[in-house]
Amino acid sequence: MSIEDELAKEIAGLDSSFIDELYNLQIPDEKTNLSEVITLGTTPVSEEHSKEVKSSIVENQLEETVPNTYGDLHDAPVEYIEILSSGKVGETKTIPQDTVITSLDNLLFGRAPEVIREEVGDSFWNLADFIDKMPHGIIDKKIPGIGATTLEINSKRNSIIVFPTKALAYGKHSKHPNTLYVGSEIKGEKEKVTNQQIEEYLAKDGYKKLLVVADSLGRLLSIIGKNYKDYFLMIDEIDVLQTDNNFRPQLENVIDYYLMFPLKNRCMVTATMKEFSNPHLKTECRFPITWKYNTHRNIDLLHTDNVTQAVIEKVISHPTEKVFIAYNSILQIRNIISSLDEETRKECAILCSEASIKEAGEYFAPKLGDNNTLPARINFATCCYFTGIDIEDSYHLITVSDVRRSHSMLTLDRMTQIHGRCRKVNGILSETIIYNTLGYVSVMESMEKYTATLLNKAQKVLKVLESADTISQGDYTLTDLFAIIKEAIREKAQERIAGNELINLTRKDVHGKDVPAYLKIDYIIERTELYSTYFMPETLKEVLRKQVKIISYNSLNYDVSPEQNIIEKTNKDAQNKLTDSNIQDAIKYIKTLSTTGQLNDNTLYSYTRHCRSKTKIFLERFIKLYRYVDLDSLLHQLWEIRTSNSVVFKNLNNTVMYWALDEEHPFKVAIRRCFTLNRSYSANEIQDKLTPIVQYHLHKVLKPRKYVVLLKAVYTTSRTSGNKYTIRNENPRGFKEHTGRIATKENNLLRLFML
Repeated sequence: MSIEDELAKEIAGLDSSFIDELYNLQIPDEKTNLSEVITLGTTPVSEEHSKEVKSSIVENQLEETVPNTYGDLHDAPVEYIEILSSGKVGETKTIPQDTVITSLDNLLFGRAPEVIREEVGDSFWNLADFIDKMPHGIIDKKIPGIGATTLEINSKRNSIIVFPTKALAYGKHSKHPNTLYVGSEIKGEKEKVTNQQIEEYLAKDGYKKLLVVADSLGRLLSIIGKNYKDYFLMIDEIDVLQTDNNFRPQLENVIDYYLMFPLKNRCMVTATMKEFSNPHLKTECRFPITWKYNTHRNIDLLHTDNVTQAVIEKVISHPTEKVFIAYNSILQIRNIISSLDEETRKECAILCSEASIKEAGEYFAPKLGDNNTLPARINFATCCYFTGIDIEDSYHLITVSDVRRSHSMLTLDRMTQIHGRCRKVNGILSETIIYNTLGYVSVMESMEKYTATLLNKAQKVLKVLESADTISQGDYTLTDLFAIIKEAIREKAQERIAGNELINLTRKDVHGKDVPAYLKIDYIIERTELYSTYFMPETLKEVLRKQVKIISYNSLNYDVSPEQNIIEKTNKDAQNKLTDSNIQDAIKYIKTLSTTGQLNDNTLYSYTRHCRSKTKIFLERFIKLYRYVDLDSLLHQLWEIRTSNSVVFKNLNNTVMYWALDEEHPFKVAIRRCFTLNRSYSANEIQDKLTPIVQYHLHKVLKPRKYVVLLKAVYTTSRTSGNKYTIRNENPRGFKEHTGRIATKENNLLRLFML
């Protein structure tokens, strides 16, 4: 079978509209070597370094597992005293540094029990008491707080330690002044570290200890350049990258960078090990660490239909001691606080990100108190305080998993991480988990088969993309055609999961190559399993009891009181007003940028990093459209639909794109030929006229009702008594002037229109 036939066959399973075009393609006689540029972060890397990086990626693809040796864990040879068969003490011997070691088992952790305290001492034991530096590979440390990060910071080598959040990275930096924090600004604490400051730190004598937020790793590596092999790369809390990458897609870039490093110069660390779908990580050395005298968790488990009331009752049951409530929803936290009496409200604080300062209001706490104690008696915390921070305090722990919003629905691993934040011996006075349930679930035959299905779906699309590149290589006349084809094909690599999230199964890696989005696939599997966990009250209980001891279980129902309804409506209204205020601030910023000539994608994206979700959505919509429409018209239209879903924005987007098309653009010409102003058309007539146009120019077959929607994005229409649509005029949104036009030769309309 020829490559043309193979490609056409693959695409036929994805979208049959391309078959005719693909059969007519010619394969170039000679393949041209196209130069490729690797970009780390925003700074280009030298061609020499680019080749070196690509070489290291190829070399590391699905290599055999390389085990750790004693030399990988210890700076000097380990000595031991030989015990003879007679029971007598023999000679002191040395373990060769090249001796393989596959795990560390039954280590002492914390303060030893009294029965052996006289023998081993009264000190607090952690990982540094057993090894000098971190092993390579994927490290399953089983429990949090064993001192893994501190061990690597104190090791005798150059280290890059990657953290999922800036709060965690800066917190570790604050404890170790010999390190350099690399990440965005910490308000009131630390300005963004500049490239010059990084270069000055690298020029200093001594071991380099770089504590970098995941989003900034590319920038750091672009500065280090080809010397990156002189560093040991440690990724902390790797499970958080799997869980959070769907709303922080750049997190998967960290894995690309990780695979650049030599096998013995890299490790990933987690206390809550998950499976990886990435085949490169499946061959990575696994190194488990087990401990004696692990902390046992005794849980009070409470199911409820009214989370707010359940939390309130639990909080007031501890009238004097400190309480730590983990709940990833500031709105619901404010509802709880508003329901407490005035004196108790004065004892509350909210630990959250800087982006949530306004939402948290007077309860905002920027960080932990002195000596890492809790800042108030009643402390609420959102997800940025669920991992990595060290709390040296005693408190009652209340963990809330609320299925009403996907982001406030917790995995069991996240619950374990929340428990692990307490670093004080016996600091957790009690632990309560409060949750509600869905009452429905999507049943999968098996997670293993589902994972294979997702990988196959992604690989099938990538195979077609690769074949398209092969055919078009060396023939510039095919570039436009294949750009259209690839745009359509990528849409096929998506999966809609429970909660109605649409997840991309492919992505572009840091080298610009289309690859499977492995962390997103891990996320899909995790969320699918999670929804089944919250199917019924008993399902979470059964899963949880395998990990902890449930000392009590209750299922409580509460009526929603009129007072609670009023409080929730008041806080929701306040949140909406705050959202409007934030969007108005963004509009003012946009107008200032326009006035000063600084309005561009970079300044806008930089602003979005510090925005709440709805303001970020507003700005992302603006970025997509501002090149084509006058500022006032666009800002007015976006403001009007600020609370609307993506469907409403798609209609606006399509109106803008059609408006921006050059007057002689074939798509615009074709539509104008089919429809006459002041004439009426039925829905069937509209579909009949638009179907061939959409198929030819947009390579899509729409649902019947979508053709009317598209027409209304192009024309102002009115409905007749005979249920027809009368065409009135173009520009239904009343845009004032064009600020940019889409050229007549632009054929890849799929990247512009949203259908």
